[in-house]
Amino acid sequence: MTLEHLKPANAVARHSEPEDFRSFAHQELAVSSPWQGGVCFNPSCGAVFQPRRAWQIYCSTACERVGTAELRKWGHRMALSALVWRMGKYNQHDAGIRDLTRAARRHVTHVQSAWLADRQARALERGKS
Repeated sequence: MTLEHLKPANAVARHSEPEDFRSFAHQELAVSSPWQGGVCFNPSCGAVFQPRRAWQIYCSTACERVGTAELRKWGHRMALSALVWRMGKYNQHDAGIRDLTRAARRHVTHVQSAWLADRQARALERGKS
């Protein structure tokens, strides 16, 4: 006979991963968010809608999937450079690592700028339709 592993009711919740940005910056987003409530955050859509939940930023499941794909696409482009930047951020002894860290930081900034330009272009394209 095996006994189930009993978990104490008063145990502290353990978080093995950092929370997502919306949870991490909840208070700040409540004051100043990059999206407008009731306007789809997908720049290709931008539809006005009635949110069913306070945290809803997309007008539909389809737009949410497009948003998730967008985050994945751009996140994958800057993931390695963001990691390399963080790994070498405090190195003071190796000039090669410092140069690589600066290149990684420049790459993250370059990708972020390209992403913003892409979103702005899609919003403009939507406005022309």
